[in-house]
Amino acid sequence: MTMHNPRKSVSTTTTSGTHPAPVTPRRLLARIAPERAVEVVAPCGVTAGRMVLRALAESDRESFLATINGSRAHLEPWIPLNNPGESDDAFFERQLQLASTGDSQGTAWRRIGVLPSGEIVGGFNLNAIARGLQSSADMNWWIASGHTRQGLAREGIVSTLRHAFADLPAGLGLHTIHAGIAPENRASIRLALSLGFSHDRGVQSYLRVGERWELHDIYAVTVLEAHALAG
Repeated sequence: MTMHNPRKSVSTTTTSGTHPAPVTPRRLLARIAPERAVEVVAPCGVTAGRMVLRALAESDRESFLATINGSRAHLEPWIPLNNPGESDDAFFERQLQLASTGDSQGTAWRRIGVLPSGEIVGGFNLNAIARGLQSSADMNWWIASGHTRQGLAREGIVSTLRHAFADLPAGLGLHTIHAGIAPENRASIRLALSLGFSHDRGVQSYLRVGERWELHDIYAVTVLEAHALAG
């Protein structure tokens, strides 16, 4: 990955014969930032290889909870599931509300991965969407036990990033995606690095996992590196 030196400027060509105007990183980001707020209409589904990424629906209650409960031993070390004392139905309703509120307010884009058979096999979430000079979001993902090591996580992450970086209004028009990954989660770290995320060394954050707070390293990928996701 080529690192950009913020002390240098990039010149653009002109047709007037005058000296090219320098383009600083700030001006470059300003060019791709939306001039005004644009309502993002969530698509019914995003194709992600063998899956479709779509919003959680009330009709998913039984299959979603079956997937989560069948994967608890696999998922609980890495992602938050039920809050203390929270029933499975309350957990599902909270996930449903998070997805609905995220779409309606533009603060999140939370999707489940569904196979053609209708089986729910994972989740791919963009949270804390912030818009400004450098619009960003926090990303997390999970794959159900029994479906790991099949390339589904890669397919889902790539499609999520493509949607995140696509211009408004078809995509989300974001510039940077962050992912907090526990240092012990070697599989997710290898996957993130292979997809162009870089380790923001020296930056860590405590994230809640179940009833405990765990220190996570921060990884990031930007729209300027999104050429790796083309095709």
